[in-house]
Amino acid sequence: MKIKPIETKARKLMITDSNIWNKYGWKSGGQVDIEIYKKELGKKVKGKLPMLYYYIFEDANYHTLNQALEEMNKFKGKYGSDESERQYNEYKQAGGKTWKL
Repeated sequence: MKIKPIETKARKLMITDSNIWNKYGWKSGGQVDIEIYKKELGKKVKGKLPMLYYYIFEDANYHTLNQALEEMNKFKGKYGSDESERQYNEYKQAGGKTWKL
């Protein structure tokens, strides 16, 4: 498994998340207008992401990002499936990072 491209894409989406929060002045999840968030995120996310990204974002506490991507049907696969668990474990064993991106 090639870690660098996965980390790069995850980091870009995390930066997008932060930019959206900053643009609207949101300081906590309770302030987020999820419809506005999804509209902004939709400008950046084209196509579907492997479920591996859900695990990365969840571990890094990017819950709003995951919620929006789920509601937008942007994940391939099923959370908790043997395949998605295997991919995440393989990613971690290969040195893949989550919250230190």
